[in-house]
Amino acid sequence: MKLATSCSAKPCALTPCAVKPFASKRSAALLLLAALALAGCDRTTNLAARVDSFTSNVGSDFGRSGDGAAAAVDSAAMGGLIGTKIGALLNAEDRRLAYAAELEALDHGESGAPVPWKNPSSGRYGNIVPGPAYAKQGATCRGFSHTVTVGGQLEIARATACRMQDGAWTAAG
Repeated sequence: MKLATSCSAKPCALTPCAVKPFASKRSAALLLLAALALAGCDRTTNLAARVDSFTSNVGSDFGRSGDGAAAAVDSAAMGGLIGTKIGALLNAEDRRLAYAAELEALDHGESGAPVPWKNPSSGRYGNIVPGPAYAKQGATCRGFSHTVTVGGQLEIARATACRMQDGAWTAAG
């Protein structure tokens, strides 16, 4: 199978290459993180769709262990707006709740007003604070901060997301 990247504006770190079946979950996780990092090369496609495409190619090899590894990949696809630093700290349910709060903040949140989320099972929680909406190249964009507390440690990520013509929010860089 091939891992293809699309880079029109600037070169990417990886070129299309053959991908061997995963030797370990660690290798699979590193490959997923690389795919997420490269997603910024092509700004015209929805990030979640790119990760979805990636996971459809490798999901069968990755999910053979039967321990929920494929679910982690699916969660990463669902939470395309969640940065890799924060996303790595969260379990699948945390990511689902955080992503839902991000969408709520981007869709309906007032500028500067926090939109909270909390997972009572893990004890992890966070807030998304959206900035004002603005137009950029025909898309509606918003900056936002995502603060997550994991084990008493505070992590903060700042990002910008734009709503594409298909209605999906995608990370903008």
